[in-house]
Amino acid sequence: MPEVSHPPGPEETVVGSYFVANYPPFSVWTRTAVDDAKAALQTPPRDVPLGLYVHIPFCRKRCHFCYFRVYTDKNARQVEEYLTLAITEWERYLETAAVAGRPLHFVYFGGGTPSFLSTQQLQRLVAGLKAGTDWSEAAEVTFECEPGTLSDAKLALLRELGVTRLSLGVENFDDRILELNGRAHRSPEIYRVYEQARRLDFPQINIDLIAGMIGESDANWRAAIDRTIELSPDSVTIYQMELPFNTVYSKDILGNQIETPVADWPTKRAWVDYAFETLAAAGRVRELRPGALAVAASAFCAAADPWCPEIF
Repeated sequence: MPEVSHPPGPEETVVGSYFVANYPPFSVWTRTAVDDAKAALQTPPRDVPLGLYVHIPFCRKRCHFCYFRVYTDKNARQVEEYLTLAITEWERYLETAAVAGRPLHFVYFGGGTPSFLSTQQLQRLVAGLKAGTDWSEAAEVTFECEPGTLSDAKLALLRELGVTRLSLGVENFDDRILELNGRAHRSPEIYRVYEQARRLDFPQINIDLIAGMIGESDANWRAAIDRTIELSPDSVTIYQMELPFNTVYSKDILGNQIETPVADWPTKRAWVDYAFETLAAAGRVRELRPGALAVAASAFCAAADPWCPEIF
């Protein structure tokens, strides 16, 4: 189990952190920096594994704590356009000296909600990405999911497409808390999807939990850990709720001048410590991961409106 490091800072969970929506951040996208990036892509690769992060920026609804670049109002045509641009950009990378001919060591589908895509869209996206890339020997292919977007057919397709780590955004098992925080799914969907994923024999099933969701209490957090132990996932990732400026909660706190409804840092740290200790003692989870709700990558910055500036 990794050691948990508690960063210094105010004890209260306050609004004010800036979320880096993509890497490198737009603030460093100068012409010189773009030219340097192009030059790096034409440099023979170093002796390091190659990984691919695929960002799917679509969701059924926006969670009240979400600060990612996501869209809840795009139609099927716009989604298809994004997938076309993503595949096209990957094809361009495959023409560079730094990427051409190299197998992928890992693939990660994040979001947003990758499982928002239909089975037909998923088949098309994966076929396009695999056309010029070998990931048959990848150590891990992770796919993030919102439980309410997963049908039995979609789960079976993900298994067929080679997903080795199914990551379920559970966050909490209490329907009242899920509703308060703007989550689209409810607890019955969690259990239905988990059972079907087990029947399909995914090599690894991960459950995400968030310490500090609105409405969480000590009793509720302990119950969430108990439910997790009962399911016995292969890995558990635990995040701590933060309040970057661009969340629904943050705008409400600043606009209405109300006190922060998020648990303070000592409480969240205590909950994370309790979870790690309890899960480790239960011996039912192979891997525990502290999640970082402050950093994310945005891949596939395709060269067309409305998604991204022209860089190629």
